[in-house]
Amino acid sequence: MSSSDSRRCQVGRGVATRRLMLAAALGAAALAGGCFRPLYAENTTSTVGGSVKTALRNVEVGEIKGLVGHYLRNELVFELDGGGAGEATGPKRLKLQASIQESIEVVTVDYASGRADSAVLVATATWSVVREGTGEVVSSGRTVTRAPYERSQQRFATVRAARDAQIRAGKSLATLIRGQIAADLVAG
Repeated sequence: MSSSDSRRCQVGRGVATRRLMLAAALGAAALAGGCFRPLYAENTTSTVGGSVKTALRNVEVGEIKGLVGHYLRNELVFELDGGGAGEATGPKRLKLQASIQESIEVVTVDYASGRADSAVLVATATWSVVREGTGEVVSSGRTVTRAPYERSQQRFATVRAARDAQIRAGKSLATLIRGQIAADLVAG
């Protein structure tokens, strides 16, 4: 047997091994495929009864203090109700209570003037969803988001950039909180 023949044998074994590994991976994926369900599907049941989508529509969002809290509440109402496209569901069975803490981190400083060139708004939401009648906590968490913005020598430009960062932080927190609530509401 020449060296080129032994090399062909090794290449042939490598191809066979790769094909076997691919077949095993596809087989495992096919077996696990039945384990996954869409989170927001109508037939995905929740721990509070009905589908997860219906349970999210039954969450009343209480007042949240602060400007980020205002934007967070508006976004949560919009996202939990399905964008207003859903029908009225009657009285709400769950209540979301949240509080916001904000801080600003200075990222870069112009050493010539001593002024901050950019900053990051760090918004932390501590929240919980409780059943209306019993007070049982269905879902809770602490969610953090960061919204960077540029600071300028023009005062009003800096104020507007900071406001835009607060709006972005509220939207980002709402999306993260909605996802966590939905995940916590899935039964079994």
